[in-house]
Amino acid sequence: MYSYFILNFPIVKYQNYNFARNLDLNTQRMQGHNILMTQRRIKLSILSIIFIACLTTFILNLIDGESVADSANIEFTPSNTQTLKSTVETEKVTTTVTNISNTKSILKETGPQNGQMVVMLRPDWKFDGNLIVQLEKLKSAAAKGDNEAGYILAMNLRYCYYSPADDIALEKKLEQAYEYSDNELAVENITKRYEYCSGIEQKQRNQFYSYSKAAASNGYVAAQEVIASITPEFFMASQGYDNLERDAYIIMRDNFIKQKIEFLEQAAQNGSIKALTRLARMSHSQKFGENGYMKTFAFNQLILELTQSNEIYNRYSWFQQRLHPQLTSEELANAFAMSEQWLEIIKANGTLYLN
Repeated sequence: MYSYFILNFPIVKYQNYNFARNLDLNTQRMQGHNILMTQRRIKLSILSIIFIACLTTFILNLIDGESVADSANIEFTPSNTQTLKSTVETEKVTTTVTNISNTKSILKETGPQNGQMVVMLRPDWKFDGNLIVQLEKLKSAAAKGDNEAGYILAMNLRYCYYSPADDIALEKKLEQAYEYSDNELAVENITKRYEYCSGIEQKQRNQFYSYSKAAASNGYVAAQEVIASITPEFFMASQGYDNLERDAYIIMRDNFIKQKIEFLEQAAQNGSIKALTRLARMSHSQKFGENGYMKTFAFNQLILELTQSNEIYNRYSWFQQRLHPQLTSEELANAFAMSEQWLEIIKANGTLYLN
């Protein structure tokens, strides 16, 4: 019995080893099978998601296609066209108007046909090439009473007024620029202006005022704004009046200032905010007539009524707050009455020139 146990002990041990090995193999097979099943489930889930997405896209495209087909069948009758036009115009005004309620009420549904105000654009006056190419054509048009051509010509001649007239003057101006500034941009601007104005004589450049005055006298607001931006000193020097005797000099200067104010008032009553701001500054200086502060308050109030700029509105609101304590109740009443009277004139004229 003892010998049997000894002889068969390795056999039992070997059988136990085979059993454990088979168990491990079965476990590995089961684990592999589970992994394979999990991968298949993942693939099926992904395919299901892709199928649902494709189906959804197809349905949406089908719906959109039907909508486009329906919109293509719209008949544009006159009434439909008018409605669309009104919608576009209203949206355009809404995108440009700030959150100032007074301005919105004035500019709502802008159009000359309903008595409301129209925002006017100033023409672009600078050309791509050399000015000399356009000079004769502009002079001819201005001579025939074309106010826009006169304004464009005046702006160009004024732009060229300080430009070097020849190569010697250009070299001298460039030397000054290099001496007082190392800014290459300034040198580049001097050269560009010289090339743009090349061929225009200084005598022709001095005529900027005569062309501006002609268009301004015809009621062209942009030209009236140009006259308003000219200082008395620059006017006297550019027009050759700086060497007059004292009395003649004063008369000529005062006549220019008087005419300048007249042009400013005309431009302001046609809705020019530039003209209103300049009138407000001139009145506040107390150098041009009586009741300067009262007029300044009235002009500031008009700017608040008309501007579409939040920055300008806030600035002139602050000006009004500072000016208010300096006026009596009677002056304030007169200022509000003046602003209301001018606002009625501006609305009647129906135009607005923004900054």
